[in-house]
Amino acid sequence: MVLVALLTSVPFVAAQEGGIQYQHANSVVTVTTDAIGVKVTAFNQVPHFTIWDENDTTPGTDYHVTFINLFEANDTDGDGVYDPEVDHRYGDPFTLPTSDWSFSGFQEEYDGDDVIAVHFNFTNEDTFTPTPTAPYMLADAPSTMDLEIEIRVHINATYIDRMKFDLALDGWEWMYEGSILVFQFAISDSEHGANQGTGAPTDFAEDESGYKFTFGEAWMECANFAYAENGTHQSQVQVKASHGSGGQGSIGNAVYIAFEYFGNNSLDYDPTLGILSEEVLPIPTETLLIVGGAVIVLVVIAIVLKMRK
Repeated sequence: MVLVALLTSVPFVAAQEGGIQYQHANSVVTVTTDAIGVKVTAFNQVPHFTIWDENDTTPGTDYHVTFINLFEANDTDGDGVYDPEVDHRYGDPFTLPTSDWSFSGFQEEYDGDDVIAVHFNFTNEDTFTPTPTAPYMLADAPSTMDLEIEIRVHINATYIDRMKFDLALDGWEWMYEGSILVFQFAISDSEHGANQGTGAPTDFAEDESGYKFTFGEAWMECANFAYAENGTHQSQVQVKASHGSGGQGSIGNAVYIAFEYFGNNSLDYDPTLGILSEEVLPIPTETLLIVGGAVIVLVVIAIVLKMRK
């Protein structure tokens, strides 16, 4: 009886694993792991990500990464980096739609009964005709674009402190072959639970590589290359990142991701968002069994020694 009582008092660690939790309602997706919380919103507003530290119960800070617009610009000094103080946009920017985003549903990956990865996307199709601004007037009127934008999100149990998202763009019509295409994001923060950012994050900084930004307890990392495809061939596209103030009517800091000319191909790019908290890796089942077995052996030895006294 003593043995049974002691064995039943030993906690079974596997039952405490949180795993990946996810849900979708009203065009809002919420995903949590043991380290990061993620909310992706695409309902009556331009798509934006909200991330937070799942281990911060104070209640903590939310970090908002919002898609603002995309536009073609000249590259004054030819370095591939968009500088809002020097470079100039060619016409009005394309502002991402606030409605008609189609949700794909969840695609899960399993290891036995455990969900080890979750994928989903939001897709939008829209028509856009840029209006050139002086002195960049064209001999012919700009082409009307039939754009398709897809935002694909990936959460993996191997890296539970971050999320990766793909930006897929198809249908962009260039005005000039020597220009760059720029995606602009706004990064802000708020108290946990707010729907929108309320201010600029503290300690916003860019690292030496020029591809990673830190803000408060979060970070955004931009890949060095994107990929252009035409259905039969894939090629790398150079990417440069920069940042600045949010600008008029925008809250927080601006991040600009500039792509070199990629012709009439589709574009695919995958930045990453994460939390600076200590990464908590999932405990392998084999390790749990070994530890649990060792604990049971120690309990049995302790009982035997006690009975011999």
